[in-house]
Amino acid sequence: MPTIHVPSAMRTLTKGAAEIEVEAETVRDALIELDRIHPGLALKVLDAAGSVKPFIRIYVGPEDIQSLHGLDTKLSERDEIQIIPAIAGGR
Repeated sequence: MPTIHVPSAMRTLTKGAAEIEVEAETVRDALIELDRIHPGLALKVLDAAGSVKPFIRIYVGPEDIQSLHGLDTKLSERDEIQIIPAIAGGR
């Protein structure tokens, strides 16, 4: 099963779990399944139209899904999905 690596900022929604295995054929399916298991996570990653929010990056292995097929990127059994929120700071 593909594994989703949840960033620490979102782990309050997963009861602290850093990795979640999901049954999914695409990244979109994986996020839907993640939200089914841990309600509210999709709202942190996707906008109202179902697109990835501007300050979130999603990787399958080393590849940004933007350079693949977006949310329709196909997954294999051993794929690892990383959700990376942008971090900003300043003075």
